[in-house]
Amino acid sequence: MRILHVSHQQLKYLGARNYFFPVRINNGFIRNNHEVFWFSDRDVARCSNIFGTRRMGVKACNRKLLEVCRNFQPDVIALSSADIIQAETLVEARKLLPNVAIFQYFIDALFIEHNVQHARGKAEVVDWTFATTAGPILSRLAGSHSRVAFIPNPVDSSIDIHRCHERTDQPHDVFFAGHAHKSLDPEDLRGRAHSLIRERLPAARCAFYGQDQGNALYGAAFMRALGEAKIGLNFSQRDSGSEPGPGGALYLYSSDRIGTYLGNGLLTFTTRPFRLSELYGNDAIVEVDGPEDFVDRLHFYLEHDGERQRIAATGYNLAHGEFNERLVSQYMIEATLGLPFSHPYRWPTESFGRQI
Repeated sequence: MRILHVSHQQLKYLGARNYFFPVRINNGFIRNNHEVFWFSDRDVARCSNIFGTRRMGVKACNRKLLEVCRNFQPDVIALSSADIIQAETLVEARKLLPNVAIFQYFIDALFIEHNVQHARGKAEVVDWTFATTAGPILSRLAGSHSRVAFIPNPVDSSIDIHRCHERTDQPHDVFFAGHAHKSLDPEDLRGRAHSLIRERLPAARCAFYGQDQGNALYGAAFMRALGEAKIGLNFSQRDSGSEPGPGGALYLYSSDRIGTYLGNGLLTFTTRPFRLSELYGNDAIVEVDGPEDFVDRLHFYLEHDGERQRIAATGYNLAHGEFNERLVSQYMIEATLGLPFSHPYRWPTESFGRQI
């Protein structure tokens, strides 16, 4: 079928972010034998005015999307963070294409209210919404006639090329790349991990990027650095009021970092409030409960490299086999079109409507 994929391609970064979530989903569409037209809304908006700004190109971008609909005549429109595209434009697209199915996938954390409102902005004009948080909180994203379901972060073997679980000669023991948001709980391990390791495990060889100003890492340099480490810290940010467990805003949430870590064979550490062991299992990741547990378990795996390799290999094989870009993209198509599932998906497939 023909899929119109509406998502920014990060073109302004000139190849520095070619491993991000929408790239993987687009690859999945193509590898599942769909014909795909990728419409990069933010880039089209910038190119549609002499000042090169997104804001001044909104009207032209929406007009051009409708022209693509006329020319390409997609069976499915898939949107991701398409903040330039207006709900009214999708209403017009349905008039042009009465049988078109429309879904959006949303990858930002739902404990930030702005993100919830952003995802709800098109709830009345899409058929389905997919999010990287699970559980009943998804009903907040539903429209009068649209449903919402969970999707995991995908692995892509054309991007995730390292096999860190097979090596013992890496120059770094621990890897982390990311920023600490201003809303971060000051006691959260995302912000404390580096200092804890420095104080309690000074012999550990760390590669931390993004915590200090000017230290961010992207592109091929990011992938090379990741491939030279043994352990990756998948510590997602959260605020102090975030509710853990089923029904909470943290349940099964992770940034796309977890797919990159698992997919490249790093032993992946996560924190218990997100309950990711319920998705991947305790034999594929290391789920820690607070600072002391983190230090103790990190020390154990630094001293027992064979165990590090064993669990990392389990995570690698599981991620590539059951959480790859082909399965995640096909699941969204099947759910949106009401097709029988072609695979026994490992993640929760329960969908949620609006609560009355």
